[in-house]
Amino acid sequence: MTMIQQVHRHRYRSLLAVTAALTACGIGTGSQTLLVTAVVPLLFVLQDALATKPSLTNQLSVERKLSPEAPLPGQPVSVTLTIMNTGDSTIPDLRVADGVPTELGTIGGDPRASAILRAGQKLTVNYSVNTNRGTYEFDPVQVRARNRSGTIMIESKIAPSGQSSLESRVSVDDIPLSNQTMNITGPVTTETGGSGIEFYATREYQTGDPIGRINWNQYAKTGQLSTIEYHEQRAVRIAIIIDSRVSAHVSSQPSLPTGATLCAYAATLSISVLLDEGHTLTIVALGTPDPIRSDPPPAHASTDEETAFGAHAAMICNAAATGSDEMMTNTDTDTDTSAVAGDGGIVDQHRLLSRLDSNEQVLFCTPALDDAAVSIAQSIRADGHELTVLSPQISNSDIGGRIAHLNRTNRLFRIRRLGGTIVDWKRNETLPIALSRALRDINSQ
Repeated sequence: MTMIQQVHRHRYRSLLAVTAALTACGIGTGSQTLLVTAVVPLLFVLQDALATKPSLTNQLSVERKLSPEAPLPGQPVSVTLTIMNTGDSTIPDLRVADGVPTELGTIGGDPRASAILRAGQKLTVNYSVNTNRGTYEFDPVQVRARNRSGTIMIESKIAPSGQSSLESRVSVDDIPLSNQTMNITGPVTTETGGSGIEFYATREYQTGDPIGRINWNQYAKTGQLSTIEYHEQRAVRIAIIIDSRVSAHVSSQPSLPTGATLCAYAATLSISVLLDEGHTLTIVALGTPDPIRSDPPPAHASTDEETAFGAHAAMICNAAATGSDEMMTNTDTDTDTSAVAGDGGIVDQHRLLSRLDSNEQVLFCTPALDDAAVSIAQSIRADGHELTVLSPQISNSDIGGRIAHLNRTNRLFRIRRLGGTIVDWKRNETLPIALSRALRDINSQ
């Protein structure tokens, strides 16, 4: 912790000039009333002069903690600011304000607090911020303290210990790098017998059956060997599609993530969960060139093709979240479909479908801000794929935002009529909750 500056401000020092003026006028005019009146501000001036100056030097210990320290784009970050009075005296009026980066928006709690802080006591400030892609530096903590009479105030800036910056990005470490075995078991229960955990049936023992699956209870009763079969657990093939076309790279406020950033965030967590469950995965980013092969959009990677799938997938998610500076424009109104025909139209859809296996289920992450999103969903369904759409809501509550929200709702309704499952990720809902609903729908298909 570092004390950057310390400034004392006397509340009543300005009354010294008033006292001198009243005294001079009283003497000059011989008016006792003015002389008596001059006594009032004089008392405040004397109180200010005789008051003990507060000091924060070696008096406060300030620490800032961020959780998580390196969030994914769109992931909320909890900030805990702890101020401890390490001195021997009470601070009768302490006010603190954390230096939140101007680019970040506070979504919960308050970075400001006040308290009477006795020796050895702590003041804890908790709040949370929403993150966009990039690196953000926190400013020093602003501290104000007054003496008991309130006549003298001290202002200070303190650089706290702990974290002073955060970086929001999709890194290689966010996705497991090992190429997992996909063709043995998985979380989806089938109606065929085999290895698994849920009882299916018993059958006559056959040479070579595992000893662990022999029904020893029946053997003890009848002397006949039989084998227990379970509902076979199989992995499924899943394609995760990120809508990172031009139309998705918009946000309702500069401090909030774009629709494409939220979609990339959802895809990153989905990949981690689905890999752990043993599924075969394909990741596709619409409107994004491949960051490794420099192929034209859409970028793609598959566990069938690559041993370093995790690294490649992380780079695709990061590229999808980043976009270009021209894409980062604020919008509260509907997006013209023709404006995105170049990377969201027929050519892109043909390339997309060529990346998908015939029996793959599809998780399509899209803010659904144009009719091309519906067209893409229609092509996916027409190609015979089961479809789940995870759609983040990004519109404001003003008139333009409400119009955009109605248009988005209509598009999601049209996708639902195609046979797709819709998971509407509302702004006040955390991603893990919305994502759990989407993945539950995929595992049930």
